[in-house]
Amino acid sequence: MTELKRELGLFTCTLLVIGNIIGVGIFTTPGEIAHGLPSAGWVLVAWLIGGFLAMTGALIYAELGTMFPKAGGNYIFLREAYGPLSAFLYGWAYTLVTSTGTIALLAIGFAEYLGISTGTWESKIFSILVVLVLTFLNTRDVKIGAGVMNTITLIKIFAMGFLVVAGFSIGQGHIAAFHPFFTGDTKDIVMVMGAALVPMAFTYSGWNAPVFVAEEMKDPSRMIPLSLIMGTLITTAIYLLMNAVYLYAVPLPQLVGEVRIAHLAASNLFGGGTTLLITALVATSVLGCLSASLLSNPRTTFAMGRDGLFFKFTGVVHPVHQTPTGAILFQGLWACVLILIGNFEQILMMLSVPLVIISAMTVCSIFVFRKTHPDHPRPYRCWGYPVVPVVYMIISGLMLYATIVKRGLYGPLGLGLFILGVPVYYLWKRFYRAD
Repeated sequence: MTELKRELGLFTCTLLVIGNIIGVGIFTTPGEIAHGLPSAGWVLVAWLIGGFLAMTGALIYAELGTMFPKAGGNYIFLREAYGPLSAFLYGWAYTLVTSTGTIALLAIGFAEYLGISTGTWESKIFSILVVLVLTFLNTRDVKIGAGVMNTITLIKIFAMGFLVVAGFSIGQGHIAAFHPFFTGDTKDIVMVMGAALVPMAFTYSGWNAPVFVAEEMKDPSRMIPLSLIMGTLITTAIYLLMNAVYLYAVPLPQLVGEVRIAHLAASNLFGGGTTLLITALVATSVLGCLSASLLSNPRTTFAMGRDGLFFKFTGVVHPVHQTPTGAILFQGLWACVLILIGNFEQILMMLSVPLVIISAMTVCSIFVFRKTHPDHPRPYRCWGYPVVPVVYMIISGLMLYATIVKRGLYGPLGLGLFILGVPVYYLWKRFYRAD
């Protein structure tokens, strides 16, 4: 049987983290996150807390990933900790809605930032073409897909770096925005920070990307921890610098609630002629995230197919290209179907609650494995165990509560949709034969 090629190095895996995290969030959510925060210092602290939460997750996944360096990430951890049913529930929701829905939304967002109106046939056709091109490149060779992702991610890192350096050196900002650094009414600061974590989790999501491609890393025992930690640290630094330049350009009262914050900040710093450049930066960032998603996400579908819990062709490695071609094609083509259908965002929103729960279960698996697999090889052991996983669980609980309150009826509906996977699992096991 043909196996996946171990082609991915540390540089690519670190960029995979950065590329997967940095999409559109840093350009749209800072205004929402700043709501209720009394000064610039507290805004930056909120982003630092978001980075800390991502880092706690990275430290946990570093141990899980080096224990089970297989393609599939969360699916593998859930299967080994709780059995195939819980893994299937995650996998089918991820494959059919969450992953492919995210890919579809990113492609639509890319078209929108290029000036193509969302919902039009032009937007749908262009979005589909972008997905198909990236899908094709990823099926040919993992190095080709990685090369495309690396190039786009480096471009957006340099572009954001240029914005920060130019903003502080020649931009027309106001250093007074940072004085005093910590001020204002802080009696409800804990609750305000808690509310900020909900959009923050979206903006920092994607830090776990390397564990999905562990089977294609040259040295997973070394690269999984290093890429997770380095990628998360670099992204946190980028986010802090971007927010600092936003605050330098836009007074905090004006920043709160502003959706197109990057455009406003650039306009204030350099004048109104920068709109096109910022639009190009955001479009590049979205394209980079889309490329990273198509590189990492199909590995869950591949793991399910290999276990006989999804279509057989998705679990097969191409004999020439040594890529999970079937899984990549399925994800790409299904994302195109979602683009054509449209109006799937509500389903994606509904699944946010059960997927927060399943993410918490994945983190909990570190406690399960410490008890049930005490002698299993652990090339990396989670720093700060058990405090780090407990902190992650507590913050996840607060986020889950806030998400349920914010989503309202979507929470119960999402759980219902998720639980539908139980009869699907047993019907699949009963009637589908992979041979």
